[in-house]
Amino acid sequence: MSKCIYRSLPEKGKAAEKGGSFLRLVDEREVPSTLKNFADGKKYFIRTYGCQGNVRDEEIMAGYLEKAGFSRTLEENEADLALINTCAVRENAEEKIYGEIGKFKANKEKNPSFLLVLAGCVMGEEGVAKKLEETYPYISLIIGTHDVSNILVLLNEVLEKKKNIVDVRSFAGEIVENMPSTRLSSFEAYVNISYGCDKFCTYCIVPYTRGRERSRLQKDVVKECQKLVDEGYKQITLLGQNVNSYGLDLHDGTSFAGLLEEVAKLGIPRLRFLTSYPSQFTSEMIDVMAKYPSIVHWLHFPVQSGSTSCLKRMGRRYDRETYLSLVKEIKEKIPDIALTSDIIVGFPLESEEEFEDTLSLCEEVSYSSAFTFIYSPRIGTPAAKMPQLDEKVTHERFDRLKKVIEDSTSKHSEGMVGKTFEVLVEGPSKKDDKVLSGYARNGKLINFEGPSYLTGALVDVKVTESKTYSLRGELVGDPLIWKAKDVSFLLQHDPLLKEYLSLDEAIRKDESVAKLGESLVEIKKRMCLDVMDVEKYKQDKKEYEDCLLAIKNNPLLSNRDALLNDVEERLLEVRDLLR
Repeated sequence: MSKCIYRSLPEKGKAAEKGGSFLRLVDEREVPSTLKNFADGKKYFIRTYGCQGNVRDEEIMAGYLEKAGFSRTLEENEADLALINTCAVRENAEEKIYGEIGKFKANKEKNPSFLLVLAGCVMGEEGVAKKLEETYPYISLIIGTHDVSNILVLLNEVLEKKKNIVDVRSFAGEIVENMPSTRLSSFEAYVNISYGCDKFCTYCIVPYTRGRERSRLQKDVVKECQKLVDEGYKQITLLGQNVNSYGLDLHDGTSFAGLLEEVAKLGIPRLRFLTSYPSQFTSEMIDVMAKYPSIVHWLHFPVQSGSTSCLKRMGRRYDRETYLSLVKEIKEKIPDIALTSDIIVGFPLESEEEFEDTLSLCEEVSYSSAFTFIYSPRIGTPAAKMPQLDEKVTHERFDRLKKVIEDSTSKHSEGMVGKTFEVLVEGPSKKDDKVLSGYARNGKLINFEGPSYLTGALVDVKVTESKTYSLRGELVGDPLIWKAKDVSFLLQHDPLLKEYLSLDEAIRKDESVAKLGESLVEIKKRMCLDVMDVEKYKQDKKEYEDCLLAIKNNPLLSNRDALLNDVEERLLEVRDLLR
């Protein structure tokens, strides 16, 4: 009898099918009892590879695991459940997974109930999931990107049936809201606005592993962003394989420009988005970016190649002239914009003339930085079947492109020296805990000396030295003042304090409360005047007690008093934090 249940396996043809409408579900499921009992007191470990979309998937899967009762560990050998979240974009991604899987064999030998879960884009490639399960029988569960919301149900089935399960759907028939989430940061957050991609660039595996484009409803995205603003987050990054096509599948007039504006209105200090597809980048989007200061003046704008003929072979739906025209419009409307890009070198049949077009485009655009890649074929994509270039030629071109990018990156970095920039502090350097790192609003990384308690704060840093891909700087002002400003920002977003201050404001504006206060003052005056008249004094005292009772029973006043002790405790916590 087989030790594995194959619920579904990836099929390239099914992944490419046009989806039409999707079910929109709200996850309100309880944790299955068998899994809940198993998870009690146990630890999970997650390792994620790849893009921000994978990071967001990790946060959701961690949310599900913690909902079940697992607690997180950062030590592999402590894990009762390990999850490897894979990426299919980089070269030899599948081979790299084998080494990771091998690390957890010891966990299984030490602990027979140990669970190993594989997830992510690599699992969505044809043939991979079955091969891995047959090679490593201690893999308990393999899921794809469409099956994240089912992880608890599937784990419960693994435990109950004592069998491994492979469930990698090629087509997602639903969009699930209300999934639990354990954010990896308390000050910067990723928010999915759409899933999948309809572009099918000839070199890209993503449409087959993440499915066709499907947009979340605008109200659901705005609701999630509002919650993050209320919790005091400093930065939100809106995520989609192609954010520009957001809303097109909804057929109700929803657009990314409209969504971007609605989120900007929420008051988040910094708003970014990834990733943009040039042919769907509209003038309306540029206008929204220019209008709202919270939208950072940094844009990742992948070109892939500067040659129109090469772009056509890549299946990109724009040409060189269209791209450059968009860049011109963006720079005219947002003069201080920092542009970054993705560029592929050595694409099949790339001629020297086509490569020269890429070099000249990079020189004309003058990117603040760019991710450059040597083309590597992905099995199952059209480009993998095209004649491949000689490796020696490709590497020589890569070095030439790298030099052009380094020159423009250096130019942008050197132009920042002597200027002061707002930096969102990521945290201390791994090499030196006295050195902090953070990103300016133009996407540049700046390192500077400062105390670790500034992690998560927005501070001013003056750039003193350029190191091409990163910068050195010095903190402007007293770190304690910056920390105080950060605490003040967080206090303004603290739900308890917001409720207390809201009640306080309502009390000040309420006429009935004002009349009670005026009556109390008048009765006190009469009591002083009537102190020698026993009967009048008794009557005044009775009115005074009745007035106090009315004040005590006033809903606004009683609600504020009920919060007072909690507010005082919170302020004492702030005092200790500042100390």
